[in-house]
Amino acid sequence: CRILLKKYRLPRDHEYASKLGLLEREIEDVLQRLHQERTQNPEETLFSQTLHQESDRCIDQKEIDEEDVCPICQEELLKKMLPITYCRYSCGNNVHIKCMKIWADYQDELENDSVVKCPLCR
Repeated sequence: CRILLKKYRLPRDHEYASKLGLLEREIEDVLQRLHQERTQNPEETLFSQTLHQESDRCIDQKEIDEEDVCPICQEELLKKMLPITYCRYSCGNNVHIKCMKIWADYQDELENDSVVKCPLCR
């Protein structure tokens, strides 16, 4: 899948690259790999995130406190140490990437819309 190769930097010969769909544990593997790459190169990640924010006029991410929970799975965001994304266009709230993927798949089944709406500010 092109997204796995380009966005998640999966090698072309990786077993997931040729699959049409991934299981939840396989998605977690891909996300964990990406998270490890980003934590090893934080300057590069910060630079690309800054460029992305400036070009798209994104909302700033809300700071994550110790008691903040993912709005989908209700797990504490800092305790589980999973990769996190946030609503870039409206509220700035944080959510686990894995949970957002599940939400996006569910939303796509219901509405067949290409735009994923934030589960908090939709």
